[in-house]
Amino acid sequence: MLECTAASVNVRGALNTVKLRPNAFVSLGVVVLCSSQWALAQPTAVDKSLATELFKEGRALVDQGHVSEGCRKLEESQRLDPGGGTLLNVALCHEKEGRTATAWAEFTEALGIAKRDDRPQRIELAQSHIAVLEPTLSRLVIHVPPAADFPELEIKRDGSVIRRAAWGTAMPVDPGDHVVEAAAQGKIAWKRSVTVAARSDTKTITVPLLENAPAAPALAASPAPTQLAPSAPEPRPSSRAPGWVAMGFGAVGVGVGSYFGLRAMSEQKTANNECPLEQCTSVGAHANDEAIKAANFATVGFAVGIVGVGVGTYLLLTSGGSSAHRAATNAPAVTASISRAGSEIGVAGSF
Repeated sequence: MLECTAASVNVRGALNTVKLRPNAFVSLGVVVLCSSQWALAQPTAVDKSLATELFKEGRALVDQGHVSEGCRKLEESQRLDPGGGTLLNVALCHEKEGRTATAWAEFTEALGIAKRDDRPQRIELAQSHIAVLEPTLSRLVIHVPPAADFPELEIKRDGSVIRRAAWGTAMPVDPGDHVVEAAAQGKIAWKRSVTVAARSDTKTITVPLLENAPAAPALAASPAPTQLAPSAPEPRPSSRAPGWVAMGFGAVGVGVGSYFGLRAMSEQKTANNECPLEQCTSVGAHANDEAIKAANFATVGFAVGIVGVGVGTYLLLTSGGSSAHRAATNAPAVTASISRAGSEIGVAGSF
């Protein structure tokens, strides 16, 4: 079932006018847009409206002498909303453009659509142009000799694959330059261009036997591994014990400093209470002396703690190297002792 929407009824008179001028366009006035069951997909309303506008612009451009530009718009109109009337206009445009083989094929297709839709005016128009074009068609023959044929051979004309059944057939082509290519896996690709004249010209291209592609270069044999003399065993990483020992001394020093610091503050508080107006009792004098001693011990303790933590950190960070490396970098070693004799603390160390 065919569904059509006509915007003008002036088609019959226009087609009668075209009968007197075979190369003229179908004067449809306003394009007739049709959709039928044979279409692969129904165009949307937006597609139809754009196709209508493109059709009008294309016809106007062709009438103004801008044939190629007008053909592109008509082609797009037909793509968006395929129809027999638009296809006839596309074929007429391509005929004006000199693309005789393309126009002939489109007139042939439009003829089939017109017969199916029972459109006698379109049938007559298509038949008249086919009759004019067919004797003038130029053709191209792609000849593949048996010696050059093998199953993997692929032939292309202007980028389109030409199946084996079409080899040797005089295929209609538009006038102008055409490129024929032959390729196969493991073979050197072949390409040839040919120019076909405008009227009744036939050119033949023979595809040669393709040459084998150069073999890929063989990979060089890997050299035998060189026998190396046994290397000296890698020195084992030195122990981290010295670093941890130094860190221990540091921790002890901080602890001692903290203890005596707190004691110094306690004794100083007692001395302050027992020594009003710069006169001290025996208890205040003794507390003052003890505060001074505790403060000195705290100072030494914190000093040892800081040095111990610093040296320990350094030793731990550098303990992964060899002993030779440590000797070369003069890494410090540390020994420390804390002793209390009476009111003194002794610290011994070498860094």
